[in-house]
Amino acid sequence: MGLAHPVKYSSVSAMEKKIEKYFNERANFKSEVYSPKKGDIVEIVEQAPLHLTGLCDYLGISNQDLDEYQQKEEFSELIRRAKKKCEAYLVDQCVRLHKADFILKNNFPAAWQDSSENIVGEELKKILVEFVNK
Repeated sequence: MGLAHPVKYSSVSAMEKKIEKYFNERANFKSEVYSPKKGDIVEIVEQAPLHLTGLCDYLGISNQDLDEYQQKEEFSELIRRAKKKCEAYLVDQCVRLHKADFILKNNFPAAWQDSSENIVGEELKKILVEFVNK
């Protein structure tokens, strides 16, 4: 399992600096909005959304590339922390806005999947089989 194209990040520190820059820029995201109260455009600084797609775009790699980097021992912890930070942001949005569950399920399927699986114990299975066969 190797990256299908030339490696963009040969050192953990280079990727780490780029990831930190992404999160810092997103934390101090500036936008302009119209303020009816002031009757003018005002600049606001706010937390911009954090997500894996944006992180990968900022790093110049695909989601699959990010997963492949994570398989490398030296990058594993860095990428795990970055993914957890994106997940934590989405969890917060889910709690506040009740809208992030779809994104969580698609970006973090192992932790956020819906489960309709019913776990039935062996004893209960035996009883049900006997009941049906009567």
